[in-house]
Amino acid sequence: MKSQIPSLEYPFELKINPHIDSLEQKVTLWIDEYSCLPESLRKRYKKSNFGKFTARFFPNSSPELLIIISRWALAAFAFDDLYGSCPLHELKIESQKVIDILNGDSLFSDENEIFKQFRIARDELLPIVTPEWMERFINDHHSWFEGMFEETVYSYKESITYPSLAEYISLREKVSGGKILCDFLEISTDFIMSDNDFSKPITQKVRQLLTLMISWFNDIHSVSWELERNEATNLVLVIKNERKCSMEAAYEEAIQIHNNDLNEFIKITESLPDFGKYNDDFKRYIHNAELFLKGQELWYFGGTERYSQSEILI
Repeated sequence: MKSQIPSLEYPFELKINPHIDSLEQKVTLWIDEYSCLPESLRKRYKKSNFGKFTARFFPNSSPELLIIISRWALAAFAFDDLYGSCPLHELKIESQKVIDILNGDSLFSDENEIFKQFRIARDELLPIVTPEWMERFINDHHSWFEGMFEETVYSYKESITYPSLAEYISLREKVSGGKILCDFLEISTDFIMSDNDFSKPITQKVRQLLTLMISWFNDIHSVSWELERNEATNLVLVIKNERKCSMEAAYEEAIQIHNNDLNEFIKITESLPDFGKYNDDFKRYIHNAELFLKGQELWYFGGTERYSQSEILI
């Protein structure tokens, strides 16, 4: 199946954070602390290169910020892998724990490493963000979890069902967690937006397109992984089910959807509206968004084994 996947490329600058190797070493040590995960999954995580994920998505970040984002990313991947397939009532309980932690609630002494790391990430973020940013960050976690709740309707069953394409696009925008990554993009750019700038239509559209593009890119490269996990929420699989078409045709349509979003992103970012005194800041944000997309491409093509056939068979 993998041979059917054409190469996807972004027409943007490639840049890699110079701290990539030391960050990957640090993340590898963190993985050993996740005793709540099966040993087989921890071994798989060490091949996933989550440190390289952060360094390639956020190449202009300081070493300190890379640590925060990597800490969050590892906890987020672990949360999804450990709890994403749980019954809905259990998933809601565990999700609320994360929300409570981000809101400042104390940890119970027996909480596992996932929740401890979310708490550490929150404490590291507080000195460098605004209250408005933190509120948006928490709201985006609510959206992420809401997407997980909706996903349980379709996935992780002996006989899975598929959403319609329209339903899936709405669900995927939430469950990808892409908007949380867009929150981190503000810090990486050194441009934490006011609520006024954040709420502008252009800002919301850029965030939506970034979220959808990383979602489609992931879906196009993880079909085998999601079939193995009984997940119905994959753009290629949803298209194949809705169109009653071949896998090849489904791939082609998924790639076209991705490319349409990419073309729209390029078009709107070439003629940005006036941000007043923040014009240069927003242009820098867009440039970092382009680096973000190019970094994703690099991580998938040679930067991770998370979705490789050898890892699926473990």
